[in-house]
Amino acid sequence: MPDGVYVNLAPEEYFAQDRLGSTDLVILHRDPADWWYRSRHNPNRKAKEPSEPMVFGSALHALLLEGEAAYKVGFVIRPDTYEDEKTGEVKPWHGGSKVCKAWLEANDRPGVSIIDADTDRRVRHMDALIRRHPELGEPMQAGMSEVSILYTDPTTGAKLRCRIDKLLPAFSLDLKTFGGDAKGDTTKQQCLGLVAGRSMDVQRYAYDIARSMMASLPIFGATPDQEAWLRKVAAVKQWQWGWVFYRRQDDDKGHAPVVKPILRSPRDATFLTGERKVAVALANYQTFAGRFGFDVPWAVVEVTEEPADHEFPPWLERINEPVTFPEPQQEAA
Repeated sequence: MPDGVYVNLAPEEYFAQDRLGSTDLVILHRDPADWWYRSRHNPNRKAKEPSEPMVFGSALHALLLEGEAAYKVGFVIRPDTYEDEKTGEVKPWHGGSKVCKAWLEANDRPGVSIIDADTDRRVRHMDALIRRHPELGEPMQAGMSEVSILYTDPTTGAKLRCRIDKLLPAFSLDLKTFGGDAKGDTTKQQCLGLVAGRSMDVQRYAYDIARSMMASLPIFGATPDQEAWLRKVAAVKQWQWGWVFYRRQDDDKGHAPVVKPILRSPRDATFLTGERKVAVALANYQTFAGRFGFDVPWAVVEVTEEPADHEFPPWLERINEPVTFPEPQQEAA
């Protein structure tokens, strides 16, 4: 697909584009050789089943950003119970029963995720919390959702892509989930730690650059009114970036749901660090692609070094005592 701004682009079409997204750039910055093994170019790459947090995040994206109709199209709610075909007794759902297997076969189709009623309840709860947030509520129901931008890096010629969760004239917003790696005494500390630990500044910078190029790109899939609105947004020179962090409620662990927006001003510290990381990522991409191409596995081949003595970790000098055994006692005569 050519460079451009895309409205109503299906997720599978977006991810099918052989372009670098923000996750690719993070890997290329941290561990560039690993990128090939996770890419479409690796014929031995194993498909991963989406985790529970990933399914929850996809469901929340659909309901919050695209609405009830899109949510019902993409997600089917599995019953909690089933009727025993022999006795007629209503029993708790059991994947091994013939009735449950038949239901799964009838509802398992491409592009549809099956979730249980508890997940649906928690998704709707989180959707309501965000929509009723005193500051977020109105913006999350305005603007345009899931706006995709396919563009070319002017310096390296690399093909890139981004998908803005919520596009507004004064903001670009992205939903992010808390995970087990969230550390800190306060929610704010946890969010800032996640930004640094997951290199979210890479996405923050790359998406701002993509948005800044909208004015020069054609628009696809938009109605006349949508195109006129996008052209107005493309003319805006400054906007704020925002992460909307959320933590799912967990009844088992006793965790309440959390919603925490974090806003950043234009060209803040995360923009500048993201700019440097993206530059390194694209340089690594060019270096590895130039050396290996895409048909052979990428590898790291480093120069030989002779480290100084003081460069070794201090536990190098930790030496255990030799093992000894007590002398056997002599039996009395």
